[in-house]
Amino acid sequence: MERRVVWETIDGIGTEHLTVEFDDPIRADGVVVGVVEETTEPFRVRYRVTCDESWAVQRVEIDSLGEEAGIELEHDGGGDWTKNGESAPELEGCRDVDIAVTPFTNAIPIRRLDWNPGESATISVVYLNVSAMTAEAVEQRYTCLEPLDSSGGLFRYESVDSEFTAELPVDSDGLVLDYPGLFRRVHP
Repeated sequence: MERRVVWETIDGIGTEHLTVEFDDPIRADGVVVGVVEETTEPFRVRYRVTCDESWAVQRVEIDSLGEEAGIELEHDGGGDWTKNGESAPELEGCRDVDIAVTPFTNAIPIRRLDWNPGESATISVVYLNVSAMTAEAVEQRYTCLEPLDSSGGLFRYESVDSEFTAELPVDSDGLVLDYPGLFRRVHP
């Protein structure tokens, strides 16, 4: 099964087109075009994320279109990562990724973890800042407010290192419909 979605940035300039193949492996391919708020510089990136059938991240590629900089991450399934072909011990223990310019990566822990209503999970995540092309380990917390079913679900996202919190309504595939203040789905 394949899905195509389009999100737009709410408070700024930007749009994303994403294609997700829900086969084994799961493959996401997104293109994001926008403007970095802090510098007002335009950017365009393409990312590709590969997960196994349980939504465990295997590989991430980010290319800054028209630029030479990029990031390639691979996960061995046991907690170790490589970044651009080199060992990345600073990312050890991370299971998921969070690409800052897209709401797609919220679907990864939502789909990977088995949720009961009211249940929370604090997870270690590789946070990817595409404007600086950096990768760092961070802690995030998700809480299941309404479990995923055929009509969707609702999850609370919290950054453990800051005060940022958002309630994320998702569709039946776990893809974000509305990310308050940041993104909104415009298609379908």
